[in-house]
Amino acid sequence: MKRIYLLAAIILIFGVTYAIEYYANSQFETQELVISGISGSERGVVQTFDYLKDDELVGSYSYKMEESGDQYIMMSETDVTSGEHVLELETVYTFDNLYKPEYYSLTATSNGEENEITTEITNGNITTSVTSAGVTVNFTDVYVDGMLLIENSMPGFWEVLFNSFEVERGVKYSASIYIPQAAMAFDVNLVVSKDDPLTWVGDERLECMAIGEANLDLGFYMYEGELVEMRSEGQGVVLRKILN
Repeated sequence: MKRIYLLAAIILIFGVTYAIEYYANSQFETQELVISGISGSERGVVQTFDYLKDDELVGSYSYKMEESGDQYIMMSETDVTSGEHVLELETVYTFDNLYKPEYYSLTATSNGEENEITTEITNGNITTSVTSAGVTVNFTDVYVDGMLLIENSMPGFWEVLFNSFEVERGVKYSASIYIPQAAMAFDVNLVVSKDDPLTWVGDERLECMAIGEANLDLGFYMYEGELVEMRSEGQGVVLRKILN
């Protein structure tokens, strides 16, 4: 059975850009991404992003993180409207202090129709269950130690990640990430700029640390520990943090 892409309308396309990969491979030192501990994102405080498509505001994304002992809980909401199509996403994600996944759930409501995705790790396996129109399909793979769980289209997952390891400029970090909406693991290379380019973030020009991942067509811009903007140039999608 083919793997189900339940929310294909918002998943960012996995495009391969050979030139970018070649440059990254030849110019940047490669290191394995090693989580040192969860930091950043003040507990209980809602972080909100504008969701833009082709420079038009079409919705919002927000998340907050809570802490209970060695367990962390991230909750997020996404609301996107395109023409007559309304998409609402709610996620709950629990993980430990090394960002190791424990449980994930996503409820997607599209024009009143509700679907659900859950992911959990048991007995060395990672299993994603997709429920749509009353039918549940399960996908099970071996969980490899060190694998991260990331929703590639949601900036909260990335912001927590970038604040959970020592990011050095001019380095390419390799990691394995599991994307629940795809029910698959992918190898990624996060390339960190050697300098902090001046970047327009809305109406402000900031010296941001730029991080790119070519295979996922994603660019990230960090400013003073905050992910202020996440872009998919190929999709014309920008998620821009509303700064306090």
